Amino acid sequence: MTSIDIRPESKKMVDDFCAQLTKEAETLVTSFFPQKIAEMEMLLKKSFSTDGLAALKSPLDIPMPDPAKEEAKRKKKEEKEAKEGKKDKDSDKEDDDAGPACGPIPCNERVESLLKEIKPQIQILKEKLNTVSMWVQLQIPKIEDGNNFGVAVQAVLLDIINKNYDKIKKPRGDCKALIY
Repeated sequence: MTSIDIRPESKKMVDDFCAQLTKEAETLVTSFFPQKIAEMEMLLKKSFSTDGLAALKSPLDIPMPDPAKEEAKRKKKEEKEAKEGKKDKDSDKEDDDAGPACGPIPCNERVESLLKEIKPQIQILKEKLNTVSMWVQLQIPKIEDGNNFGVAVQAVLLDIINKNYDKIKKPRGDCKALIY
């Protein structure tokens, strides 16, 4: 196998970067992640304590639309489209994106405030997870003749990190929008 000649100053820069990344990743794994997990757990325990579950309940005041009026609106729209003689493909998208016929539905303010508090923390954790993922990639040695058990273990670890990162990024599946 051929080797690539690298200038000594470039090799030193790469080695310094690897050393700095290793130090940062080890700090993240040993102290930052456990601390953040404990903070978020305390936040969730405080917000969803068993005493406060009744206070978490939000009134569900969804006005019911009048079916006769909705049917009249739909027929009027169909007649208008029939007069124009064509139906745009964009209008279908507008119908799909339209809100409920009864108007906006209020959301649970406590859950929404909790999401506003947790989302930035999850974003920080995602960014730090990228650092750990890069560190694991740099720790994988070259595959050479002989015992490659360590390489396989680190490759499996990297695969687990990537799968969990995808779950964080798309918790509702591939066809749904990102929430974080």
